Amino acid sequence: FLFLQIVYKGNPYADHNSTAYVTYERGVEVGCWGLCINAVSSALYSYVQRFLLPYIGLKGLYFMGYFVFGMGTSLIGLFPNIIATLILCSVFGVMSSTLYTIPFNLIAEYQREEEAQQKLLGSNNSQRGTGVDCAALTCMVQLAQIIVGVGLGALVNMAGSVIVVVLSASTASLFGCIFITLFIRYVE
Repeated sequence: FLFLQIVYKGNPYADHNSTAYVTYERGVEVGCWGLCINAVSSALYSYVQRFLLPYIGLKGLYFMGYFVFGMGTSLIGLFPNIIATLILCSVFGVMSSTLYTIPFNLIAEYQREEEAQQKLLGSNNSQRGTGVDCAALTCMVQLAQIIVGVGLGALVNMAGSVIVVVLSASTASLFGCIFITLFIRYVE
């Protein structure tokens, strides 16, 4: 609902019979459509990933998810209008699909690779299970959301505009692309 203030410029704290509050309510209605678009695009992209996987691999899917999100959020910040924002809500779905599928697939692939190496060495001792890795990953996603929640309020206050949120998300996403390129190992 961030773009409600960016696009509609409504005020949730205005008097309930004022134009600013009515504008805010209209923004909430359109924001709900944005969340719907987000959910549909997440489901569709989750399905399409299996067709893209043989061509670009997990690392490519991971990179593509972050890149599409970074470009989409920067466009929302640069062109804050209703139609563009609603269309670009689909990039949030691409990102959520990427975040909740690709890292877990990478964990499974890394575990499979580790087990194969242990079999070659004749060892059956597993350092850790897949469940431990998945739990750690889930905790990191939640920790990241806490850090973002705590930090963005101060950032919005310093900048004086909520546009800084989408531009920060875009910048962080593009740094994520660099991280993926440098540190994610390709697995067959």
